[in-house]
Amino acid sequence: MGIMVLQRPVEDLVRLIRTAEEVGPRNISLIARLTGIPVETARYIIKVRLPKLGLRFRPIIDEGRLGLVKHLLRLEFGDELRPLVSDILDALARTAYITYYAALLPHDGYIALADVPVEYERRYHRLFENFLHEGLLKSYELYPLDCVWKRSIDARGIDFTNGEWKIKISFEESGSSRQSVEVVKPDCEEPGVDKTDLLIIKELEKDPLQPFTRMARALGIKEYTLRYHYNEHVIGKGLIPKYRIIWSSKEGFERGDYIGLVLFCYDVDEEGLKQIGEIIETIPSSSFEGISEEHALYTAIMTIRSSWLVGILRLIRSKLSHYQILTMFIDPARKRRYTIPYELFDDETGWIFDEKRIWDSLQHLRQRMAKAQ
Repeated sequence: MGIMVLQRPVEDLVRLIRTAEEVGPRNISLIARLTGIPVETARYIIKVRLPKLGLRFRPIIDEGRLGLVKHLLRLEFGDELRPLVSDILDALARTAYITYYAALLPHDGYIALADVPVEYERRYHRLFENFLHEGLLKSYELYPLDCVWKRSIDARGIDFTNGEWKIKISFEESGSSRQSVEVVKPDCEEPGVDKTDLLIIKELEKDPLQPFTRMARALGIKEYTLRYHYNEHVIGKGLIPKYRIIWSSKEGFERGDYIGLVLFCYDVDEEGLKQIGEIIETIPSSSFEGISEEHALYTAIMTIRSSWLVGILRLIRSKLSHYQILTMFIDPARKRRYTIPYELFDDETGWIFDEKRIWDSLQHLRQRMAKAQ
């Protein structure tokens, strides 16, 4: 089977990936029918070959339909709390809607993302102001994102024999072609979801290819109930509109072949967004982008080949010279991604914001540190 896959034209593999992004990688029979690739070959490519190359499908969650607003945070912790930072962020993931964090280089700080219920936005902002007053944070920046874009890699650039990038990208013109889904800020406080929907989404984030029988067993619900919620709610209501394919290589990061890049563009306007869009389109790797209209801030988080860095920085200098740009790098040894905050939802009350639980979890960490000293 492996030899047969390698002998398939690259165009067939790219078409299979793009089709799976549209209809979901679980729908192997439909993918095979739409692409003309035999079912067993399609199954092998999706479940075996692509993961071996570091290529994985990830569901694109429309947080707006869940009543959540994506927030971007830039955090700097007090010196005495540095040994506890990862534990603090883990606690905030369990209690305060953090879904991702990464340590920044060369700056002494962290970047984080949070999915905050729209009805709790003001309280969430006050919470971090209180963190600052209590000495938990040395400084913080908090930006609600009105619109985010989640992009796939451009699969045409992958060598399907070894999983490495095979193309030398041009920074003169856009040649990228990849999945990009826009998610906008919600305009209501009552999402049409329930706890079962969120549990299914959580499981799909962990493994989008796992069988429904295994998922139902893990969640402790009947398989027919799970299938109903998946088809009628998760898919039917567009909670997961599409999938995207991402690429990662732990070995590549450790060797320094790849780096995580974070961009902030301040006081951005429509012309700046147009120029930034042209830059992003030249980069074939996956990315997360967002815009905060209130703060006129654009941000992008992406993984790039180290050899692309100088070309990207030159492009930023030539196209965005009139804007204030902040460039930061991600420490690959200190980052973590979490699933959707399903534990903070109750079918009767909806999303939960328990400040006492948040402070108790942080106080427990401080007490543990005091005992260790």
